[in-house]
Amino acid sequence: MNLEFTAEERAFRDEVRAFLREHLPADIREKVLNGREASRDDYLGWQRRLYEHGWAGVNWPKEFGGTGWNAVQQYIFEEESAEAGAPRLIPSD
Repeated sequence: MNLEFTAEERAFRDEVRAFLREHLPADIREKVLNGREASRDDYLGWQRRLYEHGWAGVNWPKEFGGTGWNAVQQYIFEEESAEAGAPRLIPSD
């Protein structure tokens, strides 16, 4: 079994990393990486940035307004977000 990412998955990982570097506010990153509590406004602001980029509903199908990402893409996004210090996404019903 090969557990390495494909070239397409590595390209997606690079896209996520670039987005996080460019759009994740330093003050939020600092709070998350240092174990301090992010505020409601921090969460809402981060969700808004994801939405504006078309990345709201990362676990949702496209037909319901989500990204339509597969399980590997969702995993990559979650891992890179955690490493970069992004707030965890708030689940919605």
